Amino acid sequence: MLAAAAGNPSWFWYATRGLGASTLLVLTATVVLGILTATRWSGERTPGFVAVDLHRNLSLLAMCLLVAHIVTTVLDPFAHISVRDVLIPVGAAYRPIWLGLGVTAFWILAGVAATSLLRDRVGIRAWRIIHWAAYASWPLALIHALGTGSDARAPWLVALASACASAVIVALVERLRDGRIITLPIRGFAAIAIVAFFAGALAWALNGPLQSGWAAKAGTPVIKTATVSGPVHPGPGGFSDPLVGVLARDSSGNISIALRDTVDTALTITVRSPDLNETLPVMTIARGSKTLCTVPASSQTYLYAVCGKTRLTVTFFASEDVLKNGGAITGRLDTSGPLN
Repeated sequence: MLAAAAGNPSWFWYATRGLGASTLLVLTATVVLGILTATRWSGERTPGFVAVDLHRNLSLLAMCLLVAHIVTTVLDPFAHISVRDVLIPVGAAYRPIWLGLGVTAFWILAGVAATSLLRDRVGIRAWRIIHWAAYASWPLALIHALGTGSDARAPWLVALASACASAVIVALVERLRDGRIITLPIRGFAAIAIVAFFAGALAWALNGPLQSGWAAKAGTPVIKTATVSGPVHPGPGGFSDPLVGVLARDSSGNISIALRDTVDTALTITVRSPDLNETLPVMTIARGSKTLCTVPASSQTYLYAVCGKTRLTVTFFASEDVLKNGGAITGRLDTSGPLN
């Protein structure tokens, strides 16, 4: 029903997704290179200082990508994430736990960058301890990407996350197998902890972000109907308002959509797939608790219906993954007159 209706939301939405994936990729390369550099690995023909400089430059690139990811996230109207949400790791309205993990990863990396600039003042020992904390930002970033991102079930992101995890695992194995006998108990404990983390992360991913309905479980805000009694557009002319909402698909493939008008906030629109006795999707328009009309809607590159004397169209903007698996969507309502 919606395959031809997928349009283009704000370019910030695409930019923040791409920058987030790029940040995870570069951060993974930074972590892997840092682990291998600690083993004195630099390749047969590569001097050690080259590996160290590459690690430093990749860290800087990761930080720049992360800042750009944060800026585009705030500018994107899709999830309504504020400046406060990207600075404080608790209390966000949109997927608070998983967004908070990303904010925590940012502050860890910011702390490492700041102490690297002040390395001569903080001392090499303190700098080294803080620098090792940077490795904690990688698992936080990985879980943040799967828990917060709208592409968690997309094959490309699953492949990217799997490749990043595999690269870090290989680097850790290389790091743990190399060491003195006296450090064997420590390395053994570290190996157990690493296996436990990756096993737990895999179980969480398989039962969480990779399952349908994750958007609601992750803490995507539920649409609430405002209590405005009358229409914001009472005149005889038509209007065009943006919509926000959620699309859900059940195990049988049936679609249900709930939308709210962001200007006339008491106005809600729900759409469901036709049942066995119907041939067209059914649209219900309500204001508060009052149902204005329940009518069939023709499906083209948009949904068209007539509510009373008012003709209206609803256009949807959503990614292919959301159309297939469900999630948050946006849209636009165009009418020929008021909806009373």
